[in-house]
Amino acid sequence: MLDRPSVQPGDELSASGKGCQPSQLVTLTSDGSEVGSAYTDATGAFTAPVQFTRIEAGRHTVVAECGVRLTGTVDQVVTRSSGGQTGTLVVLVFFVLAGITAIRFR
Repeated sequence: MLDRPSVQPGDELSASGKGCQPSQLVTLTSDGSEVGSAYTDATGAFTAPVQFTRIEAGRHTVVAECGVRLTGTVDQVVTRSSGGQTGTLVVLVFFVLAGITAIRFR
């Protein structure tokens, strides 16, 4: 089970589960890449931080392997920066300056 349904880059995410053997290594993977690991406690339960190595928007399945296979899903959300508006501002300033120059030399 994952502690939140969605994350943004830099957000912390934690996976927990139970039903494994005591003192066993649990490996967490997503899309074939390791994203975390932990050892189970005396009851076979674990809690581990999940760290994605790539930032890819969309739904990702996290799989915990410990003899049994536990899964959970999380949405990785990437917000768009406002840097795309800089080009529009440059074009607008260019036309304003061109207009001022045209009026001035008439």
